Amino acid sequence: MAQKTKKMTIKYWTDLSVGSRKRALQYVFPIHPAIVEMLLNEKPDLKNSDWWRMVFKKVRIPAPGSYYKTVVNNTYLN
Repeated sequence: MAQKTKKMTIKYWTDLSVGSRKRALQYVFPIHPAIVEMLLNEKPDLKNSDWWRMVFKKVRIPAPGSYYKTVVNNTYLN
């Protein structure tokens, strides 16, 4: 049985490479490059930002044993 992905955490997000974070943001906001650039340089604020809540709802931590850095809705971004 395949292991499931987990909810994204702020610690995991901040440990990702800039490239992985950017690809994840581009997946969540494909037609909004300005939002991607804005969030790329911000610290995630899940309490006060609808943008970040949307990102953390869609972007997941990969299943254990996976070498991929970012997983989005079961789509692996590496």
